[in-house]
Amino acid sequence: MEYDASMKYGLLLIILCGSIAQAQVYRTVDQNGNIIYSDVESDNAEEVIIDVTPSYTTPTLVAPFSNGAEDPTYEGDPAEENLEDKVIAIPKYQVTITNPAQNESFQNPESITVTANISPVLNVMRADKLVFKLDGKIMGAAQASTSITLTELERGSHILLVSIVDKTGKVIKKSKSVLFHVHRRSISQ
Repeated sequence: MEYDASMKYGLLLIILCGSIAQAQVYRTVDQNGNIIYSDVESDNAEEVIIDVTPSYTTPTLVAPFSNGAEDPTYEGDPAEENLEDKVIAIPKYQVTITNPAQNESFQNPESITVTANISPVLNVMRADKLVFKLDGKIMGAAQASTSITLTELERGSHILLVSIVDKTGKVIKKSKSVLFHVHRRSISQ
């Protein structure tokens, strides 16, 4: 059987491409701690398994009617009606502490009311809430109210922070911190 040159080179190319597709990758660490990847196995090399599964799946398309509208008789999948399963976009919240003001001083206060301004309002469907922190410590449970009253504050400087959290407690947005001061009259005066 006689083969011409182009057929021989084509066969050789197919064999080489097949072996490249099946190539293995090895990982070694040299004496300086550098990681080296190679297709040549060495004494202390470990084989690296490369996952080549596709990372993209095509979405399911709804075929339009001849008039270009979607099927009006389609009532949807009952599983889609469960609001907990739906992903609701995170609003672009802005949160600021409006009371007390930055560097405000209080003389012998019985209580201090902290007020926050949130825009847009908290998303009830997402169950977003506010967490108030005083000197890094959470003051009470997460709440929908935009104010909290602090009592029995020690004299000195304090830092307030308000965070918006989702239903899992993950912080979505934080306010800028506010520094305020509590002054107490000493007994000897």
